[in-house]
Amino acid sequence: MNEHPLDDQDTGFDARLREQLHRGDEPDDAGFNLRVMAALPPRVSGQQRYWARWVRRSQWLASSVAALAAAGLLTSSQLAPLDAPHAVAAGVLLALLAFWTIPSRWSRG
Repeated sequence: MNEHPLDDQDTGFDARLREQLHRGDEPDDAGFNLRVMAALPPRVSGQQRYWARWVRRSQWLASSVAALAAAGLLTSSQLAPLDAPHAVAAGVLLALLAFWTIPSRWSRG
């Protein structure tokens, strides 16, 4: 006696499926499987995620330090007026800050 009422109906499909799996032929889907696999995001390992997290933290820390240093160089007091070297250093720090924070091809900000 059958345990499941659909067992008789599925035997033809099961036999064809087993036959195809044993042959090892790829299904003829005109490259659909390859296009689907290409569209999926790549798998990222746990170690890559760990290092990416630390890189993001170090970029955030570097941009914060650059912003504070640029602000410190641009603020002039009566004791130390703003001169050309300090203005250039502040401009370079602001450029680095923009480079680190704006996503581009060269910096993954």
